[in-house]
Amino acid sequence: MKIDARKITSIFQDINQFRVYLIYGENTGLVRERASRLVKKIANSLNDPFLVAVLDKENHDRLVEEATALSLMGGQRAVWVRDASDNLAKKLEIFCASYLNKENSSHLDSVIVIEAGSLSTRSPLRILAEKHPLMAAIACYAETGRSLEETVHSLLGKKKISPDAFRYLLAMLGGDRILIRNEIEKLLLFVGDEAEITIEAVEQVLGDSNEYSIEDILYAVMTGQTIVADRTLNRGLKEGITLIALIRGLLYLNDRMMQVRIMMEEDGLSLKSAMGRLNPPIFFKRANDFQRAMTYWNKERLLDLARQVQYLELLSKQTAVPGETLCRQFMLMIAQMVKDKKMVMNLKELFSNL
Repeated sequence: MKIDARKITSIFQDINQFRVYLIYGENTGLVRERASRLVKKIANSLNDPFLVAVLDKENHDRLVEEATALSLMGGQRAVWVRDASDNLAKKLEIFCASYLNKENSSHLDSVIVIEAGSLSTRSPLRILAEKHPLMAAIACYAETGRSLEETVHSLLGKKKISPDAFRYLLAMLGGDRILIRNEIEKLLLFVGDEAEITIEAVEQVLGDSNEYSIEDILYAVMTGQTIVADRTLNRGLKEGITLIALIRGLLYLNDRMMQVRIMMEEDGLSLKSAMGRLNPPIFFKRANDFQRAMTYWNKERLLDLARQVQYLELLSKQTAVPGETLCRQFMLMIAQMVKDKKMVMNLKELFSNL
């Protein structure tokens, strides 16, 4: 059964509604967090060898054996499957068929919790979980918008943060729960007993950790530095930067460039004067990069870029092509386009072979 996001809370209140839980999506941190919570709810532990069987990729062939095993010490068992793929679909069908056979299912008290990455709508594992009455499919998408705001507020606890710092923090964070938690923990440690988190604190903490992997990619792309863009993009993707994090970063940069362009074209301000009015202000280490990027982009081109980025995000949810592939092609296309001074974008043509 496909579980609506609004019903996830009720799932954790009664875990015996289903015998199999498929937790999947690009937000690997949230996938692990929800899987851990389910396993602990089932077995009252995450590491009891008698009640929790952890199956990594090399042990997936033991799924049915573990799921049908008796609990030696009593209590409900959890079978925790990690790095799942579509190859598990047949094994899960066998387990569910055994459970539905009332005469032989009295001892089948195990609950299977499965962690998987992004699964397309054509994935056999996802299709099975969304349709089978004994299975629950829970998607974990990258956190954006209100969801990201609520997560950040929750992790900040009672610590106050200025509005400017909060907006900048949201723009710099990716969409993965583990990475978000790690960055917030570093920020809280940095500010210590300070009464309020300022934008300067956010810039110092997140600027150092994300500067190379996100901002260097974006500024290289927006200024047509194809070699630099390719090198920094390769490193960023290897370090775990996600498509959604780059999309959010690019939209944020695009929005700030648009604000400056409007002030220049409609209010008659100089580039430096318009940049000086931005709120939050441009990080001083990035002022030259921002100024250079502005020389390539007028209002119409920025509007077109925003539309194309939205199309890229839609495409990432409709195709089985890995997000890294889409991201790489898109970013390098923009960089090459700027370098060649051919400011015309056609993503449908670019991705027609995918």
